Amino acid sequence: MGSEKRKFWLYISPFIFGFTVFIGGPMIASMYLSFTRYDVLTPAEWIGFDNYIRLFSNERFWDVLSNTFFYVFVGVPLHVILGLAISVLLLRAIPGISFFRTAFYLPSIFGGVAILLLWNYMLAPGFGGQNVGLINGLLSMIGIEGPGWSSDSNWAKPAVILVKLWGVGGSILILLPALAGVSKDLLEAADIDGASSFRKFFSVTFPTISPAVFFITTMEIINTFKMFIEPMIIPGLDKSWTDTLMVHLYNNAFEYFRMGYASALAWVMFFVIMVFTLINLYFAKKWVYYESK
Repeated sequence: MGSEKRKFWLYISPFIFGFTVFIGGPMIASMYLSFTRYDVLTPAEWIGFDNYIRLFSNERFWDVLSNTFFYVFVGVPLHVILGLAISVLLLRAIPGISFFRTAFYLPSIFGGVAILLLWNYMLAPGFGGQNVGLINGLLSMIGIEGPGWSSDSNWAKPAVILVKLWGVGGSILILLPALAGVSKDLLEAADIDGASSFRKFFSVTFPTISPAVFFITTMEIINTFKMFIEPMIIPGLDKSWTDTLMVHLYNNAFEYFRMGYASALAWVMFFVIMVFTLINLYFAKKWVYYESK
């Protein structure tokens, strides 16, 4: 083996070791455990497809899958549209624009349990006019009766989506450079042709930034399918209203110690995410524009 090959294997060996120990190995172990009855305390017992049969015949699984689909089909479009709208506004050259750009990005950094607990207090519906959260308090000041949020089955999932939109700044960080890179010549040509602002955006701007929008959409779909912390910290009064696949997996694995069942659920999640990602990639051919093509 030449010195160049030795250097190559030496340089990539940390990645190979890390992938094998922390990703590849656990995936193989999880696949095996999904066909067993395993509670950590006793040896795994091979049961074949029983975990998968039990999974698909469990009403609880279909409830959390429905909740997860709601977050994906409602939350992801809202995230992308809101991020795009704010990015368009932040592109304007006005005094103090750097402050506003920083202000909209910072929430994506200040996340975690502490911030979600604050959101929990802000979304408190209050009972008998007592302990009303900030949001409902502000609404009451303008004569609007605030919703029940987590205590109302119709508002529990929208409350989770609202909190998740707090992190839209990460998408703004990607969209702003994409918007800034739109060809000025094309925009001027559209102006000369008499195109309206609406027409310019959808005929010139959006096709140019479509790769960035596609990337954000894809990553947000994957992240939403794996959403965990928001419904855990801000659950509905009945957890069946808000729990996701990831919460269901966590409960079975670390609360009930049904590791085999949880492993089967993890692989079902993997295939669901893969299918949605492939569908997204397929339809991307119809609306994503690359200059190199």
